[in-house]
Amino acid sequence: MSDLKERLRRLLLLVPFAARKPGVTIDELARRLDVDRAELLEDLDLLTLVGRPPFSPDDFIDVYVEGERVHVALDQRFDRPPRLTAAEAAALWMSAQVMSPAAKSALGTAQKKIFSAMPKAERRSFGGLSARVGADAAPMDELLEPLARASREMREVEFDYLTGGRGKRERRTVRPYAVYLHRGQWYLAGFCLKRQEERLFRVDRVSRLELTERRFADRRDVAAGAAGSGFESGGAKAVLRFTKGAAPFVRERFPEARKIEGGSLEVEISGASPEWLVPYVLGFGGEAEVLEPQELRDAVAQAARAGLAQ
Repeated sequence: MSDLKERLRRLLLLVPFAARKPGVTIDELARRLDVDRAELLEDLDLLTLVGRPPFSPDDFIDVYVEGERVHVALDQRFDRPPRLTAAEAAALWMSAQVMSPAAKSALGTAQKKIFSAMPKAERRSFGGLSARVGADAAPMDELLEPLARASREMREVEFDYLTGGRGKRERRTVRPYAVYLHRGQWYLAGFCLKRQEERLFRVDRVSRLELTERRFADRRDVAAGAAGSGFESGGAKAVLRFTKGAAPFVRERFPEARKIEGGSLEVEISGASPEWLVPYVLGFGGEAEVLEPQELRDAVAQAARAGLAQ
């Protein structure tokens, strides 16, 4: 974890703890947060800057130290929950829906509270927003929840998988690494024991799922490389070139990208479907180019021409 993330985590723990225990000593607070005294005092100074420019100390959080004791007072506006608009409620509800496979029961309760917190006049608009983005993943719960659990507990799974090309079902044994949503489609990333390689599986093609008691210890970080990609078995290999301007974004997604002269990047992607690659390249608005294969270059050019014609 980076120092920045660690400090943010510490601040988010510090504020509610000190607010619940007025007058907690500096030493006790430092012990609870596992930091030294000097670092804690720097965090307390930083919290006085939380607010709106010019950052008056008591905008949102009032922090002060008397002797050896720390006091944190929250703005009274936090005492009452805010009323949500339809758009705000829909964003929260749909975010919870995406995370529901990993925390199904807890988030289900939260979603009910979000809906009840909306003004009644806004609920119809909320329903329309949810429907337009396809947030209702309830039919997938019977697969998503056990797959997410198998990933957390590092347990092998077995299932029948409908292959995209041949249109028949094959029994697969997989070591699951991650389950994630991309562009409205759920994917399972894992190591397929039958193929002896890392694969991505569309969850809607999975049936007869069985969680085994067989554990595995080799958790590979395929989620970082796969998240946000449209990879699935049977996709082709492609080589893409990105301009210097797009390089910072691309490097976050593909840390293995090769830097070339002028600050551009080249990325080799294996197992990516053309259905994902074409809009992905076009999404960079001229900052990405397909080097190979030629058929993918032609597909991007054809899609671009069709877009311009419209």
